[in-house]
Amino acid sequence: MHPDLPAAALVGLAARAVLAVAVLRQGKIEWASPALRRMFRLDAAGALAKPFLELVATEDREALAVALDETPGASAPPSPFRGVRADGSQFDAELTSATFELPGGPGAVIAVRDVTEQRRAESRLAELAFLDPLTELPNRALFFDRLRQALVDARRHGSAFAVLVGDLDGLKRINDRYGHETGDALLQVVAKRLRAAAREGDTVARVGGDEYAALLPRAASPEDASIVAVRMVRALDAPIVIAGQQCQVGFSVGIALYPAHGRDTDALVAHADGAMYIAKRAGGRRFEFARLRDPDVSGPLRLPAFEWYEARLVGVASMDEQHKDLATLINRLGEDMKAGQDTDKLGESLAKLVNAARGHFAHEEWLLTTAGLGVAAERHRQESTRLLEDLESQSLNLDRKSMALTMRYLNGWLARHIEADKPYAKQLVERGLHA
Repeated sequence: MHPDLPAAALVGLAARAVLAVAVLRQGKIEWASPALRRMFRLDAAGALAKPFLELVATEDREALAVALDETPGASAPPSPFRGVRADGSQFDAELTSATFELPGGPGAVIAVRDVTEQRRAESRLAELAFLDPLTELPNRALFFDRLRQALVDARRHGSAFAVLVGDLDGLKRINDRYGHETGDALLQVVAKRLRAAAREGDTVARVGGDEYAALLPRAASPEDASIVAVRMVRALDAPIVIAGQQCQVGFSVGIALYPAHGRDTDALVAHADGAMYIAKRAGGRRFEFARLRDPDVSGPLRLPAFEWYEARLVGVASMDEQHKDLATLINRLGEDMKAGQDTDKLGESLAKLVNAARGHFAHEEWLLTTAGLGVAAERHRQESTRLLEDLESQSLNLDRKSMALTMRYLNGWLARHIEADKPYAKQLVERGLHA
């Protein structure tokens, strides 16, 4: 290489050991910075005259060759590839290239960046978007994505599969007696037991507070689905010990089979949902199969409205009125779903609900602060932030493919919020605030 090349071509950049840069001529390395040699684990002699594409995974070479154009004036934006070190190990990398007129003719000046950790972080973030943060089970979005794929596969191959919808029996009693922290810890144990009861290839998802759904792609018969359902029910019959407290819950499960109980996601989930309610009314801790004339299923879809009754009142007039308003907005969204409104219209209805919830939470926090309940106000703020995030996430489910569980989730969401509000309201009433 020309002795003046680093100063003339790279203006000091190449001399900085932290930057992985190199000069290529006719695709071969003519000069490599110390950082690039370390990245690929090359010694100084081994780097010279080495074709750069030999440091690229075979499957990426053709695409990356385009980025190594040495035509004068050519440049390439960041191009991803798998780098191959001298010891054969690989890593995620990104290359940027530009061509300069250098002594002896044009040459490509490349900069390489190791993006392994960045890709790993991005992958984890993408994974978290489809996981329930408390239990690390698949969330509703991932469950319905897999359900749609199961439908495509079943239609193509003429096969069958099962959908399970389950609900815990007795979680409210645990929360009321031991607190929500114990309830959350219990939900984590429940998730592990349900996952262990399923088979390889099955998807067990948390789709609401204490609501679960499972996809059994290899359940070709009622008997196949029954095996998993029995294991799930039995798994939760055994007591769960949390912080020395013995907690007893049960599991009620409804099962729908494709194609016997439905040929689309809405029908399958609605029929499984209806069967689950039959199991609950029969005492819980059991499973039931969907019935084609199941009274809990209205047409192809069961979308229960949020019911308001006296027990919902918390005793602070403004909070009660706002709770009623939220119930009205949830039911209006349900009506829009039933009417077949498009995604934009459903999104508008959900946005109104989110905005109303945000204003409601701010009002409650103001009441608590005004009453001198600073600790309660801070705890309420943390809880409401999580509730708003949960509510906003429902925008992923407004594609008319998960309406039954979306409405069940929203109903449960508001019911749980109202129950959580009662201790705050009691403190306000004790301080003389009833309005």
